[in-house]
Amino acid sequence: MNGQRLQQTVIGVLILVAIAALWNRGETSTDTAPPETARIGDAAPAPPAPAVEATAPAVRADAAFDYYVLVLSWSPTHCSSEQGRGRDDDLQCRSGRPYGFVLHGLWPQHERGYPEDCPTDEPRTVGDDLMHDMLEISPSAQLIQHEWRKHGTCAGLSQADYFAAAAKAFRSVVIPPPYQAPKRVVTTTPDDVRDAFLSANTNFARDGVSATCRRNDLAEVWVCLDRSFAPRACSKDVRNRHCGGREVRLRAVRGDWPR
Repeated sequence: MNGQRLQQTVIGVLILVAIAALWNRGETSTDTAPPETARIGDAAPAPPAPAVEATAPAVRADAAFDYYVLVLSWSPTHCSSEQGRGRDDDLQCRSGRPYGFVLHGLWPQHERGYPEDCPTDEPRTVGDDLMHDMLEISPSAQLIQHEWRKHGTCAGLSQADYFAAAAKAFRSVVIPPPYQAPKRVVTTTPDDVRDAFLSANTNFARDGVSATCRRNDLAEVWVCLDRSFAPRACSKDVRNRHCGGREVRLRAVRGDWPR
């Protein structure tokens, strides 16, 4: 009788062990089905916010200037002028590509006046690779070389960083639709051009944009940026270049201008 009871006890213990094993298996399942909060069609969880970091190159602390002026030129005004008839302007004015606004340059500026032709350890001549890249948005090799020697050498940046910053700043500007590629001559005012740029670029400072003229034509749009390339107000020197409310002509874009 004792042996029978012992046998029954052992069987009971084995049954309990088996039940516990099955229970634990259900609790520790390695099923890889996605959790309820990550169903297909649901928005993916937002990644952690990146650390705040400067995306612009660091300017040398000893660079003697107060801010930058980013200068966008209306290509048809240049190409229709005497200055646009040289061989170096063939890419911009006679290549078949209809340019609108192009990059003139990125100019270090004082609150009054500006520095130019500064001493530098950087090469005085623009490298071939940089020249090739910059011709896409500033289609004149002579202009690119001139901009580096006169303005870039004063910018507190290496040659590569200077042109990278200029290109990035230029491409970050939203050109208002009426001023992108008009097929006919447009009559406008510098005030209207400035206001259109401010509406299209809401981060620009109200006094941070000026529109300049060449006789009765719109010539350029100047945008003021601080030393970290954030928009800022222009100094009086730059604001005085704004042409105001008089009517000016915005020539139509075209790819072939007469020499």
